[in-house]
Amino acid sequence: MLAEWRAYSVVQQQAFRRWSAAAALLWALQYCLLEASTAAVTMAVTALRTACSGWLTPANRVTRHLQALIFVLLFCSLTLISWQNYASLLPGFAVINTTLALYYLRNRSMRFALLVSSIAWLSNDWYWQAWSALAAESIAVLINLRTIAKLSAAERACIG
Repeated sequence: MLAEWRAYSVVQQQAFRRWSAAAALLWALQYCLLEASTAAVTMAVTALRTACSGWLTPANRVTRHLQALIFVLLFCSLTLISWQNYASLLPGFAVINTTLALYYLRNRSMRFALLVSSIAWLSNDWYWQAWSALAAESIAVLINLRTIAKLSAAERACIG
């Protein structure tokens, strides 16, 4: 969780991606140890998606679209595999929304989209009464909001 919080606290978007991918790998390892194979695979794909989104330059438009499509389809498949009820759409939406944010938005806009994903995760945690996950995600939201405020202040300073 600390690596994920660190990701949300850094201002530079490439550093965010590196920390976020590292956090996802740690989550995948934890889920492997808990023998939660679907969750482990999902987090491993999440780490790969986050890392891949940072390797592309704006000139790689076709590659960007293709990778985003592949990851969206992978996350749709993982949502279907792990389907329990309609609440399964919450994490499915969150990972797909995050994928699109990572591939198509930049820094502050990306972080606003990640807040929308966080709302889905918070709702999922509430539904399943995963109170520790709810608390951890709430802290991540607060850290993300603080970083968005920093980015907004820096943007105003550059304009003004």
